[in-house]
Amino acid sequence: MDDNTLTIESALLGDIPGIVEFVVEWLQRNGLDRYVFAYETAVDEASTNVVKYAYGGKGGFFQISCALRGADIIVAIRDRGNRFDPNSVPLPEVVSQLEDRKVGGLGIYMMKKMMDRVDYSYSDREGNRLELVKKTTA
Repeated sequence: MDDNTLTIESALLGDIPGIVEFVVEWLQRNGLDRYVFAYETAVDEASTNVVKYAYGGKGGFFQISCALRGADIIVAIRDRGNRFDPNSVPLPEVVSQLEDRKVGGLGIYMMKKMMDRVDYSYSDREGNRLELVKKTTA
């Protein structure tokens, strides 16, 4: 394992704070402190979804890697759980009064709002791959 990648053989909900902290520390080591809040929010949501829905809360392979490519910060999450494309989820209704809205469904919306891109791919060999991308330039 290198300083850019964290692998957990059987990730559970209790592992999520450590996963988020891994990304925060990477951002800080690379002078990218201003992006910490956005990545804390997006990584927490994405990781929770993997553990709860891809693995049904029973744990499973989880790998997260961080990279800076040109002006892009790329945090990639891989898992071998149930196939799920967060881009297939319709945007929630966010205009009406809170008491009139359906409960839940805001996590993926927030993740997409915090990132410049949320890319998803799947392969039989590698499983799910989610890339959370933020540009470092305005």
